[in-house]
Amino acid sequence: MSSFERIKFDLRHADTELISFKAWLATASFVGETVIVAEIKKRRHMACLLASTLGLPAPDMIKFELALKGMFRTDLVLGNDGQRRFGLVEFEDAEATSIFRRGTVQYRFWSPRIGHGFSQILDWAWVRSDHPNDSVLLAGFGGPITTSAYAVICGRDASLADDVERKRFKHRRDHLKVEGQPALVLTYDEMVRSMEDNLAAAKTWS
Repeated sequence: MSSFERIKFDLRHADTELISFKAWLATASFVGETVIVAEIKKRRHMACLLASTLGLPAPDMIKFELALKGMFRTDLVLGNDGQRRFGLVEFEDAEATSIFRRGTVQYRFWSPRIGHGFSQILDWAWVRSDHPNDSVLLAGFGGPITTSAYAVICGRDASLADDVERKRFKHRRDHLKVEGQPALVLTYDEMVRSMEDNLAAAKTWS
């Protein structure tokens, strides 16, 4: 039996939820993972807007905190049942040191938080590669998995101290791949902007 909840994506709900989340985020400054993920979980249609960011079709399957076989857990999975394509998203905290922390005089080091998010993605990719026909995996996803896409959401724009850090962050986003698929990394502010773009595009096509 599939672990997913069915969802009929609604642009109006997504619009309302995104407006409210954006207003909340504007007042939140730096915030921990538990708090910000709780706000996202309240807004399922808004979360579906991440599918376009991941290059996926409109999702009709959604699951927060998907865990299978006790081997891996993903904060959010979006799926399209017809195409059997899935996007896996890891949410990390949005603190001032979520992306970079103290380092040398010249530059700061990458934070363990962002590394943790990518480790979760790599574990999922390994499980899928190592057990492609596993009955528990197939049952949890309601069938075979054609392709997967990945994203880590971590930190805030304001936590990037200068142009060097912004360029390092962008380079990481643009060049990392898992199983040949881009493994995106976005700040929560970038996530909101991407959602706004995806919503505007969806309204144009509707």
